[in-house]
This record gives sequence, structure tokens and C-alpha cells, in this order.
Amino acid sequence: MQFAQSLLFCSLFVLTASGFCRADVLELTSGGRLSGTLAADTADDAEILQITLLTGAEVRIPASLVKEVVRRPLKFEEYEVRARHIDTTAPAHWDMAEWCREQNLDAQRDYHLERVLEYDPEHRKAHYGLGHTRQDDKWLTREEFEAQKRAAGFVKFEGKWIPAEKLDQLQANSASSKAQAEWFRKVRVWFNWASGRDARRQADGLANLKTIRDPDAISAMIQFLGKSEHADVRALFIETISKMDSPAKVPPLAQLGIYEDVRTLRDQAMASIPEEGSKTAQAIFIRALQDKRNLVVRRAGAALGRMGDESAVPALMRALVTTHTYKVTVPVQSYGGSFGSDGSIGGGGVSLPPDIIAGLKTGVYDSVQTVPLLGARGATKVVPVSVQQQNPEVLTTLRSLTKQDFAFNEKAWQRWWNVDRQQTKLAPDLP
Repeated sequence: MQFAQSLLFCSLFVLTASGFCRADVLELTSGGRLSGTLAADTADDAEILQITLLTGAEVRIPASLVKEVVRRPLKFEEYEVRARHIDTTAPAHWDMAEWCREQNLDAQRDYHLERVLEYDPEHRKAHYGLGHTRQDDKWLTREEFEAQKRAAGFVKFEGKWIPAEKLDQLQANSASSKAQAEWFRKVRVWFNWASGRDARRQADGLANLKTIRDPDAISAMIQFLGKSEHADVRALFIETISKMDSPAKVPPLAQLGIYEDVRTLRDQAMASIPEEGSKTAQAIFIRALQDKRNLVVRRAGAALGRMGDESAVPALMRALVTTHTYKVTVPVQSYGGSFGSDGSIGGGGVSLPPDIIAGLKTGVYDSVQTVPLLGARGATKVVPVSVQQQNPEVLTTLRSLTKQDFAFNEKAWQRWWNVDRQQTKLAPDLP
């Protein structure tokens, strides 16, 4: 054992001390081989090949006696030296496999992992290194596992096993994702052109953006145009996607129909929603009835009046009166309790001015972050106040859809919907 280790050490010393960074191999017609380094100036058609052997000796040999010249890194020679002196044990072959892994010698690593399993059939790391899978207390090779999955009706897609019946849809989705990524690149370039100072580039970018008709471009257009701080850019976005012949245009148009700040653009987006997309838009409007901003709730109520149907009634009933929280500035010395739903401050005998309370309840201050307390002097602090607000647009839509009128009495609306109409599907209980 010590002799073998010494021999290995000496062999490696010769390899490294001689300064070789690679090792060339001459396969001879006689069946022999010479390992070393060919002279740097050796031409492909040279008649005489000069090679410096790993021992340092120089050999000149006629090219006619050489069957093949193999140029390869020194690590292959080092591997062969190590392999000739390896112990025939599982640990020795495992160590050798690890060394091969570090050197990126994949084929050699697999060989030594297989030798490990010959000595230790349950060596887990060797099995995993070879890509084996443990199943039902049995190790399966990669080929055996794949054959089993295919027999069970699975196919491999982008590195994952999926049911064969889902392949077409996933392939379509993958193609769409790649197309969207390509559109993101194009729209970004054209948007930069249109936003730049070069007049010709501006015209080209604008023209290219206006001609987009592929629904795969919508995500990129939302990013660069739909979210722009400039109203004219957002108008271009609405105009362009409106011309697309795809249901994918409905969600962004519906979102703009209630979240866009400019009324003319909201109306433009709403008018661009096709009749066949009304169900999709209605679902978006119904979700918006729960928005934290009262202004959005009221817009959603009005939107449902334009393209809602009876299925929206339960959600509209729950949105007749909604609670919203605002930040209000109050004097520190006056604040001794908490705000009630009517705007009064408990504990201190101080209440908000009537015009502030009225503004909160009617939505005048809906988009205001901080409502100042008029007449406050000295130190102040910001506190939250929750206000119940009636939503007239929601009531108008309810009246239109049901031909009934119970004003803002949510319980009366619920009673009519669940009892008087003898509904089999009840609306959710109101709080």
C-alpha cells in the first residue's frame, strides 16, 4: 500500500514538476502510444513529429508511424496515473469519483460510481450521482425511471414530468411566454424612440406602437404605456389595444375603466370593451366594490350599471354603504379617545367640524390623504378615522337591475332578495 502511494506521488510529481499544462497522445500504427507535449510549432502536415514525454525525454518520430494525434488537457494523464494505482474498495472508488467530479471528467466519474455500487449496492450518494431514483425500496436507473413514467402516461417537458394530456397547453403557454418576452424588447425600443428627441425616431416609434395587434404584446404595453404618468401615452395604449381582436384586451380596459384618473380616458376604455367581454369585465368591477378607496367603489357601481346583470346584485347590496379609513390631523391636547363612525372623538368632548364630516361621508375627501382640522392650533397628530359612506352610484345600479328601491337599507334589500323573491341561492349574510 505504501509503495503504491509512493509510486503515485512520484508519477504526479513528474507530471506537475515538468510544467505540462496539457498532455498530447500519439496513437501509433503499431498499437502503442506516446504521451507528452508536441512541439508548439508542429504543423498539421509535418513529416516529423517531436514530442516531449512526461519523463522529460524528447522523441522525434515520422508522421507515417502515427495513426492519430490526440490533444487533451493534462488532467486526463493525471487521471490515468491515479486510476492505475487505485485500491479496489468502495471508499477508494468514491474518492476517485469525487476527484473526477472536481475535474469535470464526467464519463470517468460515472465509471467509478458504478464500481462503488459493485462493492456497496446501497451507497446512496453513488446512486444519486448516477441519477438513480429510489422507488418502492428499489433503485431505478435513469432509463428505467423514464420508461416507467412514460408507461404511466407522462411526458417530459422543460425538465419536468407532466401528464401527456397537458402537453399541448403547456407548449402553447411556453410559446406565448417567449413571444411576450420578444414583444417586451420591441415595445421598450419603440417606446424609447417615441420618447426621444430624434424627430424621425419619434415618428417611427409611434407608428410601430400604433400598429401592434398581437395580444402577446399587451403585458409589455401595460408596462411602458398603460402605466405612464402622461395621459396622452395612456390614451395611445387604450386606442391600440382596443383594435386587437382578442379577449385578452378586456381585463386591462376594464381596469382602466375604474382606476384611471382622467374621466375621458375612463369613458374611452369602457366604450372599448366588446359586448362578448362583459362577463369578464363584470367580474373585475364586482371585485372593485371591495376597494379601500371609496371613489373606486362608486366608479365600479356605475360601471356595473353599464354592463352588469342580475348576478351582480348581491355584491351591489353589500356595497351600498361601505366603510373607509382616512388620516385626520387633530390637536394633541384635544385628542383623548378614538373616533366614532360619525367622526366624533370619544373621551375629549371634541368633534370634527361639520363640513369635514359631511365631506368624508359624501366622498368629497376620498382622494385626500390627510384632512386638516380647521382651527387647530399648536401641536397636532395624525390619527385614522373610519367613516361609513353611502354610494349613490351603487344604489342607482341596483334600482336599474332589480326595478326595486329600498334606498340604502341593506337589510331590506337582503330580505327582498332572499325571501320575497323565494331565491334558492341566498346572498351572503350582511354584517
